[in-house]
Order: sequence, then structure tokens, then C-alpha cells
Amino acid sequence: MDIQVNIERAIHQLVDEFLLEPYRFFSEADAVARFHQFLESDPLLNLRVKSKDGFALPMIHQEYPTFFRFDDANPAVRLDASSRAHRGHYDIAILTPKFIKAHPAETVKSRDRANPRVAHIQPFQAVIEFKLDNKGWPDSKAKGANAEMGKLILTRDEADLRYFVALMRYTALTETRWNKYWPDVTQSALESMEIKSIFATQRVLIGQAPHVQSFGDWLAKYEEIPGHMPLRGWQVEMPGCRQHHIIV
Repeated sequence: MDIQVNIERAIHQLVDEFLLEPYRFFSEADAVARFHQFLESDPLLNLRVKSKDGFALPMIHQEYPTFFRFDDANPAVRLDASSRAHRGHYDIAILTPKFIKAHPAETVKSRDRANPRVAHIQPFQAVIEFKLDNKGWPDSKAKGANAEMGKLILTRDEADLRYFVALMRYTALTETRWNKYWPDVTQSALESMEIKSIFATQRVLIGQAPHVQSFGDWLAKYEEIPGHMPLRGWQVEMPGCRQHHIIV
């Protein structure tokens, strides 16, 4: 089942809604819930698959737990089961039919680590993490878009498709904060190209054009989606290029 283009188009649709209405989502949870709606409207993704013990289970889930433990202060190292560190959760996870069919529902639910799973079966078709911020990351966090994407880097064994969607409602009155944090965010994203990431910024107060930049190997390029560019002067910055592509 090839779902990559469907997921990426849903992500771009969410980005469009945010940039057209920057206060549509008050919180990250609002954006995640809306994205879940997009996925559920897709017949290729909104499927029920029978578990090994006969329960019809959906593939799409919010706040699905990780299968590993990690330290929030350094989310680039997987810790073993004996560690006191916690398991994280994915904002959105799309399970593989094979994983559901091979396990009883309690194992698929993955709340109890005592329920064993077949190690060689990849559990996820895709996992997606979101971030919604105002003004921009402070200096202490700017060096780590990696800190936000660390969980996805650790998920390389469980999912081939891993996405990070960052929505920025930039409410500062000047570009000073942007000029400080954006180069570091760009560098972090370039160092994590195994993650398909997209950063969408709407300048709420200073009248600049919306800014969109993506990293990684996307099948559905943001600037190539038919009919999804509703604003004039849309600015799309391409990795590795100094110029901007202005869509009119």
C-alpha cells in the first residue's frame, strides 16, 4: 500500500489552512486533530484491519506510544527497557496492516510493555510529529529542530515514513528573532534529512509573505500540489538554493 503521496497532500492541506487562517489552530492539539480529520477522509488510510484475535482496528491513531525509551534532554539515544526513562508518544501514527494482523488487540494497543510483539514486523507505515509556536524558537531551542525531531530519528527501525510539521505564527514586530533562530533551524533540518520536515511561517503583524520550506525526500512537493496556492506572493524557499521561488 503506497500512502506517501496521500499523507503528504494532507500535510500540505493543513499548512494551507494554517497560512490562510493563522489563528484557526489555537494549539498544536487543534492542528493534530484537524490533520487526523484529513487522514480519516482518505479511503486508502481510513481502514479497519482485523487483529489476530478478531477485533477490527483502525490504522490511524493519535498519541500512540513509542516502542522505546529515551531521555527528553537528549532525544537522540534509545535506552533499554530497564531504564527509568519514559516512552514517548507520536502525535499521529499509521499502523501497518501486517502488524495488526499478526498481533492481538492488546499488543497492537501497545500500552502494556508486557505484551510481546514480533520484532521483525515494522509496526508503522508512517509517524508524524507536529509543533505550533509563536515568535520562533528561543536561542536555546533553535539549535534543535533536532530536539523536536529526535524522536523521529530514533524511530528509523519502526517506520520508513517519518514527518515533522512545524507551524509558526510569528507575532514579533520585527525580523530580529527570525534572523536569529531560522539559520540554526535550517542547519538542524539539513542535518536530519532522513526526516521529511516542513516549516510554515505566517508573519501575523509585519506584513511579510508566508514562508514555507521543506527538507527531505518528499514525493508530493509543496509547490507542485495543483490548486493549493491561494495567496499571491507565496514564498517557497528550496533547500540548497539561495533564491526564493515566488508563486503568483
